[in-house]
Amino acid sequence: MSFHDHQFEPCVMALGFFDGIHLGHRKIIETAKQIAIEKNLTLAVMTFFPHPSQIIQTDKKVCSYLSPLSVKKEIFAELGVEKLFIVNFDMDFAKITHEQFVHQFLKKLMCKHAVAGFDFTFGYKGKGNMQRLEEGGKGLFEVTAVSEMKYKNKKISSTMIRHLLISGMVHEIPYYLGDYYSILGTIHQLSEQTKGAKSFKILINEEYMLPKSGIYDARLVLEGSIYNCMIHISEKTLNILEGAVIGFDDMSSDEIAKIKFIKRLPIKDIKNFFENMQLAI
Repeated sequence: MSFHDHQFEPCVMALGFFDGIHLGHRKIIETAKQIAIEKNLTLAVMTFFPHPSQIIQTDKKVCSYLSPLSVKKEIFAELGVEKLFIVNFDMDFAKITHEQFVHQFLKKLMCKHAVAGFDFTFGYKGKGNMQRLEEGGKGLFEVTAVSEMKYKNKKISSTMIRHLLISGMVHEIPYYLGDYYSILGTIHQLSEQTKGAKSFKILINEEYMLPKSGIYDARLVLEGSIYNCMIHISEKTLNILEGAVIGFDDMSSDEIAKIKFIKRLPIKDIKNFFENMQLAI
């Protein structure tokens, strides 16, 4: 990330990777937004790409995302973020010290107030923490650490949401994410079935993390309307989801749609699901 020949404004900077932009992330951004309003400063976010685990050796490598970068940009805009800084997380960036991060990034970007989660780390080997951020920012910017959010005594985190996806427990995700887990894609293929039903395929970004293989009760969101549908995910599913939907005739290829995963269906419930959708199996 180069800062040459750029004009920056004094800002409140929310810091984090923000994968999924769950309830904890939204608390950080909302905190930064309120400070920005009070101090009449620009609301900014600094995020990183790719995930640090793809560059730094770790036992838990994150190769797929709850929110690919393009989707994350849209959500930030919806939340009122005025400036977005995306730092390329490469080996050079991984080697900078926490002191260098403060001066080469936050100071140069005219950060006047930094906001991050209580457990935010930065700099070489993650040696920087919120206490060191406050110490390094003295005379340059103020710091606010946002406390942990929990649901049923479990930390609201991207890691927890990934665990729920891997387990197929998508019905629990709204308590952490604030909504059902969703995926954006383009209608790829349509075919007519019995009783007005349509089977469809939807082309998605390969960077999305998918739920556990199985059949899912889901919702298809298309041009503001919501329809019940079924989505099938197999172990071989990469970037094309297969589904079935009834209830409308205006669906066509190349339309942008959103799939919301409501719950994973046990085998014994799949027949009932089809019957409720008036599909013959």
